[in-house]
Amino acid sequence: MIKIFLESKNSSTPEYVFISTLLRFMGVDSSIFNLIPVNGKDSLHLSANHFIQNTLEGGTNLIIFDADSAENNGGYERRKDELKEVISRLGIEAEIFLFPDDEHDGDFETMLESVARKDLHEGFFGCFKDYEYCLGDRYIHPNRKGKLYAYITSMRLSNRQRRSIGSGNWLFENNDFWNLNSPSLEPLKSFLNKNFMQDNQ
Repeated sequence: MIKIFLESKNSSTPEYVFISTLLRFMGVDSSIFNLIPVNGKDSLHLSANHFIQNTLEGGTNLIIFDADSAENNGGYERRKDELKEVISRLGIEAEIFLFPDDEHDGDFETMLESVARKDLHEGFFGCFKDYEYCLGDRYIHPNRKGKLYAYITSMRLSNRQRRSIGSGNWLFENNDFWNLNSPSLEPLKSFLNKNFMQDNQ
């Protein structure tokens, strides 16, 4: 079994649903992996038994978190070192990938914005840029998550689709909204492919 530990709070988050959707898109059988939300990096130690038990059973543990940036006490190098320290302290085994590309500062939303279909929805992104400009310095600007939420909720959707958005299902499988073949996803896909192939050997 491959256990993927996510920074998200629960299964009703875009991060959780995105990883699940991407693995299906890549043709991975859902019976061979399990996604485990840990509710933030500071709660990772609470899942130590999951790591240890999976390793004892011959499984593979993956950690997929945000790199973050200096503005929120993170950054790729710092976050990677922090997670390695936790792994070492707890005596657990795991491979780590940090959004957006396991190389630069950023987060899930950084990566997600890169796969939004800006080629099909140039109007939305142009209008949103104008909106941010109009806000000026007097108002707080929406963060990337707010921007992407506005993006998907601005689409013409069925009532069922609109209800699912609140459960983290931002319709990632819909190629009119998201491009899961985007080159920006290659680092994440390579990380997943490498570990899933190793687990199946």
